[in-house]
Amino acid sequence: MASFLVATGTGTGGGSETSSLPPDLIFNILSRLPVKALGKFKSVSKRWLSIITDPYFLVIYRNRSLHYPNLLLLRNCNKTTPNLHDDDDDDDDHAQSSAGIQNKTPYANVVEVLSLGFDGNHFLDQFKIDVNDIILDLLPSKSDLLCFAAENSFYVCNPSTQEFVKLPEPSCCTSREVNAGLGYISSRNEYVLIHLFDRSLDLSGDSDFGCEIMRLTDGGCAANCSWKVVDSYCPYVVRGWGVLVKNVFYWMIWEPYDHPGYEAIVSFDLDKEEFGTVSPPEGCFDPRAVWSLVELRGLLCLVDSASRPFIMDIWVLKDCVSHEWVKEYSIDLNGFGKELLEFILPLDQWDGEILIDVKQESLNFYNLENKSFKRMDNLIVGEWTWLRLYTESFFSLGSR
Repeated sequence: MASFLVATGTGTGGGSETSSLPPDLIFNILSRLPVKALGKFKSVSKRWLSIITDPYFLVIYRNRSLHYPNLLLLRNCNKTTPNLHDDDDDDDDHAQSSAGIQNKTPYANVVEVLSLGFDGNHFLDQFKIDVNDIILDLLPSKSDLLCFAAENSFYVCNPSTQEFVKLPEPSCCTSREVNAGLGYISSRNEYVLIHLFDRSLDLSGDSDFGCEIMRLTDGGCAANCSWKVVDSYCPYVVRGWGVLVKNVFYWMIWEPYDHPGYEAIVSFDLDKEEFGTVSPPEGCFDPRAVWSLVELRGLLCLVDSASRPFIMDIWVLKDCVSHEWVKEYSIDLNGFGKELLEFILPLDQWDGEILIDVKQESLNFYNLENKSFKRMDNLIVGEWTWLRLYTESFFSLGSR
């Protein structure tokens, strides 16, 4: 497809062959191409540039990408070692600079990124990010931005454009723990990064968790965004990363849930800027604190692999006010080793299947109708640190 478009264009003049194609056909073809290819095709003709940069095209492109996500495999080489890039290698220098990398950094950690088509068969791109910091983790996401967490820093990256930005420094956390969440609000075309931080000075006493929010808008300069500290404080120590569903973030409470009436989930309403709690499904307990939260089809889901041996129950929060939970699925995990059970997590759901990540090492499709697994065996083998879904987009972090 891409080679056809290049062949039919004749530079900035517009091309005799492409000029005869119906505008709707050109629009349809361009809306199916990767961002990297579209970046090159902007210079084919003024006509193509006008189409690719049109706000309507960008909306259609994003909506189409959401239905056809890609895979990201990331490897964190978390060692402070000399950066031995060869300054004479122009190709390497160009690739590094396009990823927002500072080649002259004497010491850096490297995150290797491999982008594949969703079926795992089609190689899309590969690049490296050098970070003058120690990356601790990658926040869960399945949209167009990634957020890396360091001990006292956050970094965001758009894999499609390879734009990489360090965000303004967050508030210091006295416990040195990193509790955060990242989510996309489609109605405002913005990302929200929320950070919970312990501000108590006496580490032997009760914790005092503050909360701050940063909003990232398309085209805004992410490096110049600011944190807003809210008046509300988090009532509990939480575990896991925050999950955003309908403008509300959710976390599991750190303590095991082993007694009726105990609280299990903390919520934060972005509109009201208030914390609350959510009761878990009635009669279910989590004595080993292994429950996890995910978003599937725009709903908050509680994943319970603790209540029954080799069974993963997925509860859906149907009513946020009355805290009504419904057990939507029960998945038999007998085909997996016992040591893997706590590391099996649903990523997404569509077309009658649930995509399941197994210890960030393999992907499995669970068919809801015939209750069977199909493993994606063609992923590139390697000791990958993270596995994520992502969607192609032009979301700009304002660094170029």
